[in-house]
Amino acid sequence: MKCPEMIPCGGYRLARFARAAIALAMLGCAATPRGRGSSEPATSPAREPELVQPGVVSTEGEENFPAIDPVDGSLWFSTYAGENFVEQTVMRAPRAGSGWGAPARVVYPEADQLRGRAPRFSRDGRVLYLTSLRPAPGATRREPNVWRLDRAGHGWSTPRLMPAPVNSEVSDIHPVETDAGDLYLMSRRAGTLGLGDVFRIPRRGDGWGDAEHLPAPVNDRHNQTDLLVAPDGSWIVLVVTDHPRGLGGDDLFVTRLVDGRWSEPEHLPAPINSPSYEYGPTLSPDGRTLYFNSARRGSADIYRIPLAALGLEGGRR
Repeated sequence: MKCPEMIPCGGYRLARFARAAIALAMLGCAATPRGRGSSEPATSPAREPELVQPGVVSTEGEENFPAIDPVDGSLWFSTYAGENFVEQTVMRAPRAGSGWGAPARVVYPEADQLRGRAPRFSRDGRVLYLTSLRPAPGATRREPNVWRLDRAGHGWSTPRLMPAPVNSEVSDIHPVETDAGDLYLMSRRAGTLGLGDVFRIPRRGDGWGDAEHLPAPVNDRHNQTDLLVAPDGSWIVLVVTDHPRGLGGDDLFVTRLVDGRWSEPEHLPAPINSPSYEYGPTLSPDGRTLYFNSARRGSADIYRIPLAALGLEGGRR
């Protein structure tokens, strides 16, 4: 089955494939953050991802696309019911002692039309990016686009559609901002080699430069559906669907910028990847911990692992 609008396929294939393909045992202890804006495990780095607060954050529902607010340390993610992946609800779990409290639905101005997923914060926490099917003004097609909300006191502004060249006339999803203010995102715009490719939108003062299609081997004929970029731009965690070197579904790969060239994407081994679906990679605000979601237990849950366990650096402020 082909997934619409270039999204990770977990929401559509999970019921058919993932539950039959689970080959890894349920991962153990809860992951609880330590201190405001930090999320470091108490133990030394290990290759085994930790399930984040089972029963509170990671439940029998579908929790995906985690992100930590760098201002107040709350954990944001989006969730969906059944196989209705495109219609998601953004949730927020407040800091509570050494962990997070019960998640609640985020309500924005005009939220009844927002239909957002994949919350992503700017590095300073002043901007919240969402991928949404909210109708764009004058649009003739229903395509997911990038929307922006600005922090306003203890709340957020009315959602605004990001202008071109951030958005195009086709699908533009899952933006990530670097320290330089550049945006990397997935898009189907002109120049795409597969079902979806990585584009860089460079910051130019208060605006944006022309979109740049990242060269091979970052982009190829496969479907790149999501990503995480190092704050300093030195590496990218790619989400690739049904890659021949993958374990099945969506898998995490890493490519590094070496002497101005991107390296061949390296598949992250089990137990980071599994025969199910891994996507939604994000960094903790201190840059030390990778968060992502996996359906290895039968539904999408949130996991984390120290960045050092992946051999990656450059994530710290």
